[in-house]
Amino acid sequence: MAYLCPVCGIEFIPFTNGKPKIYHSDNCRDFAKFKSALERSILKLEPTSAASSLIRGDMFRLANLLSNGTNFSRTKKQIGEL
Repeated sequence: MAYLCPVCGIEFIPFTNGKPKIYHSDNCRDFAKFKSALERSILKLEPTSAASSLIRGDMFRLANLLSNGTNFSRTKKQIGEL
């Protein structure tokens, strides 16, 4: 029986010795772990208005990695295929 990774959406078979896998890869597991840690840290912060703007900017840049980083990877693969 195949499962879908909750992070990347890739289908995988969770065969292991012991506890079944939840994530498709170590990178997906790390993402989930670090995202939870970041959320806890942000909730504990009491930033000024200026610091909040900087944090929002950092989060925006991270979000852009999904589209810009993915496009860059696809471009590198396409260039390699030429």
